[in-house]
Amino acid sequence: MTPQRLSWRIGLPFAAFVLSGSIALVALMFWSIANEELARFEQLARTNADFMNKMKLPPSPRMADELRQVLGVRVMFRKDRVLTPEPTQLTGVPDLPANGQCHVLGTMEAVIVPLDSGHELVLVRPKFAYLGRGWIRSILPVLGAFWGLALLVAWLISRSLVRPLRHLAARLPEIEKPGALELPEAGRMDEIGDVARAFVRTRGALQIERAERERAEKLAVLGRMTAALAHEIQNPLSAIKLHAQLLPGGNEAAEVIASETLRIEGMVNQWMFLSRPEPPVMMPLALGRILTASLSAHRLQLEHAQVRPESSVEDDFVILGDQRRLAQVFSNLIMNAIQAMPRGGVLRIGARRAGDATVELSFADSGPGFSDAALARFADFFFSEKEGGMGIGLSVASEIVKAHGGELGVENRAEGGGARVTVRLPLERGPSVREPTPVAD
Repeated sequence: MTPQRLSWRIGLPFAAFVLSGSIALVALMFWSIANEELARFEQLARTNADFMNKMKLPPSPRMADELRQVLGVRVMFRKDRVLTPEPTQLTGVPDLPANGQCHVLGTMEAVIVPLDSGHELVLVRPKFAYLGRGWIRSILPVLGAFWGLALLVAWLISRSLVRPLRHLAARLPEIEKPGALELPEAGRMDEIGDVARAFVRTRGALQIERAERERAEKLAVLGRMTAALAHEIQNPLSAIKLHAQLLPGGNEAAEVIASETLRIEGMVNQWMFLSRPEPPVMMPLALGRILTASLSAHRLQLEHAQVRPESSVEDDFVILGDQRRLAQVFSNLIMNAIQAMPRGGVLRIGARRAGDATVELSFADSGPGFSDAALARFADFFFSEKEGGMGIGLSVASEIVKAHGGELGVENRAEGGGARVTVRLPLERGPSVREPTPVAD
């Protein structure tokens, strides 16, 4: 089946309209010119009758011949239905009324006007004798103006309708391409603008759906890998922890083993969270205690990286939460801060009330801060700018905080440089919690 292009679907009816309009215009001009010529012929008869009455000219054959030569039409006089000079091959004229109106007799037309002498002036000429080059010269400018107007309308239709739709059709293959898409037609406040905006929205929805599908596929692959890795790692990890605990107290090697074991266990827990996310087990918790325990678990990493933690979070901030999941959040943020300061620095952790029933924890480091891409995609799974990074630390932390009814945000510090990660969590008993002094950057 041959496709019908929009230009043809619009052009053919428009061409038919122009053709029918041209025919109607010619017919109208023909009718107008015909009426004008008939009125002129009638006026010619009345004028000559008045002239003969005023000049008292006789209605003789000689006068008829002189008027014929001047007027260019046949001239006769009629009295008592008798024509002078007697015509040849002209019937019906004797019976026409003398009312000064034009009457058609086959291929001829005649006008009869009464005279004061009792005779009647008769003018006869061939029908349509007035049509010729003059008529064509009068109709051509009108047709030219009409066709010029039609071309202008066609150009405007093409510019405002066909061309934008053709441009939209050309951009349709880009619906699956990533990246931004600018359509000038989307700024139009008409149906074409509605189509363009719907196209942009549909493209955005498809990109979001594709990103979600890719994320789901990656999580499915990671889930299968995690299940296998967790099974293989848990048993030897438990044995290492047990033997580290059996070593004599104060043994630095034992502390290193225990610390690194906790680190591996945290990574396994993150993988398990990605493969089988479970709802948090809620209970009243003091944030200060969880944070202190997390800092203690990373004491050796902090010392090795020469990162000095400064925390002012007290136990007065009590929330309903899952201790293991929140400890995982704080562990991820502490490790990110350590990695952001390879030459050492300060990690300041503060807490403050944010509203009547929300606590806000801030983790501020003195590193280089986030890039623009990291600020925009910090919660995307598998996005990482670190060499060898998996891109799941902040993503897992954000998901856990959301599961607690909170929110995780990132920003760059305006003063002093560095990055700040903010964790907002609902308080378990907001009005009775004492407001601690926030830690200055």
